[in-house]
Amino acid sequence: MTTTQLLKQASILPRDLFTLNITSRQERRMKMRPERYVSAIVPKESVVLLSFGSIRAVVGLDHVFLFDAHKPMVQTFAREVAAVFRSGNLHGDPPELVFLEQVLNSTVDSFNRRLRLYEPIVDSFLDKVSNEIYSDTGVHQLVPLKDSLQSFEIQVKQSIDCLTGLLNQDDEMLDLLLTEQEEARFQGLTVEHTRHEHVELLLGVYARELDNISAEISYALGRLQSKQEFVALSLAGYRNRMIRMNVHIGIAGLTFGFGTTVAGFFGMNLMNGLETSPIAFDYVVLSAVGGGGLIAVGALNYLSGSAMQKRASKRLEEIETLTNALSDLGAIDYSIKTTLRQGLSVDRQTFRKMLEKARPNREVTEAEVDLIFNVFDRAEDGHIDEHDVPSNTNALPSNLN
Repeated sequence: MTTTQLLKQASILPRDLFTLNITSRQERRMKMRPERYVSAIVPKESVVLLSFGSIRAVVGLDHVFLFDAHKPMVQTFAREVAAVFRSGNLHGDPPELVFLEQVLNSTVDSFNRRLRLYEPIVDSFLDKVSNEIYSDTGVHQLVPLKDSLQSFEIQVKQSIDCLTGLLNQDDEMLDLLLTEQEEARFQGLTVEHTRHEHVELLLGVYARELDNISAEISYALGRLQSKQEFVALSLAGYRNRMIRMNVHIGIAGLTFGFGTTVAGFFGMNLMNGLETSPIAFDYVVLSAVGGGGLIAVGALNYLSGSAMQKRASKRLEEIETLTNALSDLGAIDYSIKTTLRQGLSVDRQTFRKMLEKARPNREVTEAEVDLIFNVFDRAEDGHIDEHDVPSNTNALPSNLN
C-alpha cells in the first residue's frame, strides 16, 4: 500500500505516521543501528494506533492493518492471531481487545524468551572474565553485552510506561473499546464508565509481567557491573604488587650497582687471564654493543606498541562480532523459537540459514554464527536442541499452541 492508500483506508492522519514510526525505505537503509519502535497505544475516534514490541498496526472496527509483513516474526504472529479468530474462542471480548491481548501476550512472551537467551550469554562471558581475571580482554567484551542489555531494558521500560500511562487514563481505556463506543454512538448513548475496569484488568496483568522482566534485566546488568568492579579491584591489587616488586628490584639494583661500581674501579688492574689475548677486547666490545642493541630494539618495539596494536585489533574484531550478534536478538529469538516448536536438532549450517532467513537485510558472518552457536550448544555435540535452551524459553501462551 502507498502512504495515500494507507491514510485513506485506515482513516488516520499523516501525523499519526510518527506514532507508528513509519519511515521510507531509503531512511531504513540509511540506518546503521537496528530499528527500534517506540511503544504506543493511542486510541482515536474509530481506530487504535498500536506500536508495541515488534508489532505495529492500525486496529479498526472490522479490520487490522499490520505493518512489516515481510518479517518472519510478524508473519508468525499473524498466523497465530488468525488461528485464534478462526477458533472463535474470544471469551465474549470485542475483537479489538482480543487483538490487543494477542499483541501484549506475544510481546511479553518474546521479551521473556529474549531474557532467557541472555542468561547463557551472560553466564558464558562472566565465566570467561573470571578465567582471565588479570586480563582486560574479557572486560572489553562485556561492553557490547551491557549495551545490548541496556537497549533491551529501554524497550521494556518504554512498554511499561506505555501501559502505565493508559492505566492512569480512564477515558483512554474506554476509547479502546471501539465496538462498544460505536454501538453507543449509534444509540445516542455513552459507554458506562465502569467498563474501563475490564481494560484495566487486561493491561495490569501484562504491566506486572513487564515489571518482572525489567527487574531481571536490572539483575543481569548488576551482575555484569559487579564483575567489572571485581576485575577492577583485582587489577588494582595486581598493579600494586607489580609496583612493590619494581621498588624491590630498584633497591636490589642499587645494592648491586654499588658493588659493580667498586669492581669497575679495580677491573683494569686485576688479573683475569684475558690480558694477553689479542682478540678478547674486540669480542667484549662487540658483545656489549650487540647486547645493548638488542635491548634498544626490544625497548623500541615495546614503546611502539605493535604487539599491543595487534591485540587491540583482535579485541576490536571480537567486540564488533559480539555487537553485531546482539544488535538483533529478535532474529536469534525467532530462530530458537522455530527450533523448539518443530522439535528440531539444528547443526551449525542449518542454524546459519535460519539466522539469514530471520535477518533478510543483514549479512550473517561466520564469526557471529560461531559465537552464538557455541554459546547455546551446551552439550558441545555440534547441535542445538530443546535440551540446550533454558526451559522457560519454550514457555508459549496456552491459547497460541
